[in-house]
Amino acid sequence: MKELYCVIGNPIAHSLSPVMHTALLEQNHLDASYVPFLIEKQEFTTAIEGLKALGISGCNVTSPFKEDILPFLDALDSEAKACGAVNTIVARNGRWTGYNTDGIGYLQGLESIRTINETDQILIVGAGGASKAIFHALIHHTDASVTVANRTLEKAVKMVAGTAHRAISLAEAESQLADFTIVIQTTSSGLTKENAALPIRLHDLTARTIVSDIIYNPAETPFLKEAKAHGAITQNGLPMFINQAAIAFELWTGIEADRDLMRNIVLKQVGGK
Repeated sequence: MKELYCVIGNPIAHSLSPVMHTALLEQNHLDASYVPFLIEKQEFTTAIEGLKALGISGCNVTSPFKEDILPFLDALDSEAKACGAVNTIVARNGRWTGYNTDGIGYLQGLESIRTINETDQILIVGAGGASKAIFHALIHHTDASVTVANRTLEKAVKMVAGTAHRAISLAEAESQLADFTIVIQTTSSGLTKENAALPIRLHDLTARTIVSDIIYNPAETPFLKEAKAHGAITQNGLPMFINQAAIAFELWTGIEADRDLMRNIVLKQVGGK
């Protein structure tokens, strides 16, 4: 029987997961399809019950459902449990297991620029599902000091609770910006024209600071464009997107993902930037 994989989120039209995973499925001659599903928040429970009824083999979960999905899962891997968010579901023998491949996928991409060390001061802007995964990966796999800034300070405080790391307001992040060697933008700012306003101003950014944005489409968000104007080394969300998706594909199929193929497919879609 043909297997079904999908990605759920809202918005979802921007996602390049379908074209990328379809290419992987075709390359490996797998009898399977990968489709996007736009889900309205008020219909989330009904939609998930529908996916279970369809007997999907696996699913990617994107914003804003990485935390909402938790009650519907039968088990969590250690990364997902630690950060309280899921971006990948493996369905096997009637059981749904949640994984989080975002954090490790992000870290692999960040360390393609340079190795992160104990002298690094890292600022994470945002406290949603993706930022939780990135925070967890950074504090468990590097010796850097991490600060989380969020519009709702309580969410940032909750994220760093029980660790030696700190939470600050967006205003404090702006005033302390020169102190950070790496800035990671994890909010939806720049994903659409409607939310293009920068979450923090970058006028105090130190030149050669590494600034990354987890958004990969558009290839250069307003945040990255502004950072580049201040002399930053910039990286968009493409490396994270490729790496987290490759790990998900391998969890579903047991087959090593062709990351060069994935990267080329995505670059074609975003204009090769």
